[in-house]
Amino acid sequence: MEIIAKLGSLFGLSFISGINLYATVAVVGFCSKFNLVHGLPPELSVLGNDVVIFIAVFLYLLEFFADKIPGLDTLWDSIHTLIRPLGGAMLAVMQVGEASPALEVIVFMLGASLASAAHITKAGTRLIVNTSPEPFSNILISLGEDVGAVGFAYLCLAHPVLSFFLTLVCLGIILLVMPLIFRTLRMLFSAVFFRIKCFFAKDTPWAMSRFLPFSWNTFWEEQKGNKERLVWTGPAYAVRVPGIRRFTPLRVVITSTAIHLLYKRWFRLQKHFLSLDEVEEQKRFPGALLSRWLLRTSRGDWLFSLYQPLSKTLPEDLRANPRSEADAVTR
Repeated sequence: MEIIAKLGSLFGLSFISGINLYATVAVVGFCSKFNLVHGLPPELSVLGNDVVIFIAVFLYLLEFFADKIPGLDTLWDSIHTLIRPLGGAMLAVMQVGEASPALEVIVFMLGASLASAAHITKAGTRLIVNTSPEPFSNILISLGEDVGAVGFAYLCLAHPVLSFFLTLVCLGIILLVMPLIFRTLRMLFSAVFFRIKCFFAKDTPWAMSRFLPFSWNTFWEEQKGNKERLVWTGPAYAVRVPGIRRFTPLRVVITSTAIHLLYKRWFRLQKHFLSLDEVEEQKRFPGALLSRWLLRTSRGDWLFSLYQPLSKTLPEDLRANPRSEADAVTR
């Protein structure tokens, strides 16, 4: 049990420093200076220094206000991409005391990894939340992080055994949500790069909507019907599509008879098929970087995210004459 308690403090403080390093250092400093928790590793007593506490609290207050402003919080997280993992590694190494160089290197890597996992999850989640037009969700999540960081840091010192198991639970949750976060971040960064590309080449959306890339064309030629004619094509991301994971990158192909969704899963090309006869209504909801494309079908609502400039080239009437509709859209 003593080993678990030691690991609980070591792992827990490293992990939560990836969420808020300065709050973690401040909590450890206060607990050490005022003896709020007994039996702390003597190596952590340096954090009880008045100067260390003052700087930690000052930086925490800066982060507290910066973290509530959409955009500025992303910049702050970007700056701390190296700072938080290094801080987590430092807190881990400080707790092992006199140890062999090999053990210190192992603990350093573990502390940095735990802090990095927490930091990536925090930064990715906040970037996703910032896509919402209202600021309140960003503020609420930030306040939750502040309370959670202070509370979890104290828990790691006062109840290290419990913090050990809670850290394992948090890591398990991160493993489950990390693929979704990476897919979402890829979508957002791709939308930014596409917007920049359109700034330098105005005809990019038109050209992209007319032709399939070579990597998809061979697969498409094998899948399409004999009488199908391409009306529109473009990259998209599944927001709510039956059988497809959220924010999976797709290649949408609209033909004279159907809508085909081409995508990769486990390195294999896959296809979803939706007949135009099943489409009851389509709507487009413009956004700054990404637009939402809603298809009301007999199988339920299908929702996609499209690059905003590309969404303007979508056919207004999916059942219109393919060639004349496509030409009208591009004009």
